[in-house]
Amino acid sequence: MMIKTHYLSHDGVYRRLRSEGKVGWSETEDAYVEQKSRIREMLGNLCLPSGSKILELGCGAGNISVWLAHFGYKVIGTDISPTAIEWACSRAVEEKADAEFYVADVLDLKQIGDSSFDLVLDGHCFHCIIGQDRIRFLSEAYRVLKPGGYFFIDTMCGPVKAGVFERYDEHSRCVFYRDIAVRYMGLPDEIRDEVISAGFRIIRHRVEPGEPDNILIEATKDEMKGA
Repeated sequence: MMIKTHYLSHDGVYRRLRSEGKVGWSETEDAYVEQKSRIREMLGNLCLPSGSKILELGCGAGNISVWLAHFGYKVIGTDISPTAIEWACSRAVEEKADAEFYVADVLDLKQIGDSSFDLVLDGHCFHCIIGQDRIRFLSEAYRVLKPGGYFFIDTMCGPVKAGVFERYDEHSRCVFYRDIAVRYMGLPDEIRDEVISAGFRIIRHRVEPGEPDNILIEATKDEMKGA
């Protein structure tokens, strides 16, 4: 079965959210508290020093990237949505944050050189990537990460509980809006296998229960594999 995607459709959502006075994709600052807590825990686990270079894939309106910049990290955020990037740039100026933002396709980060970042951060983007595109996403994350650097994933996962999504296809593990696949809800073991197949070594992982569940993965690009 050919699965349709339309990643740029996120731009229309960002236009609506901004016009409604929301703070970003998650709409309120309180909605980012849990995500920030998970990232703070990850940074503590990895002992990532101030001044490290961080790339956020799918940065949206820049809520997380700008927050990280205030800790002294050198942050670049990318998103396919021009509206989101314009919003993120405005946020960085307003908050006097040293963060940069670029419109980019996470499946082809041609603007970014190999081995450029100490940490690559999944900005709740990975579950929006469908089918074979997931291999390209992970390949690009691996390419731009320095040997010895870290990759952090915070992504929705299955099994999907009844009633959580209106249209979920168990065969493809995709959530659909009309005929477009908008989320991939792989099982935790399947997502871990994807990460390992891309060349990463998983340091730790856990599933956070919710509706839906989320899997958190801390991984690294080993020095000898990047050599």
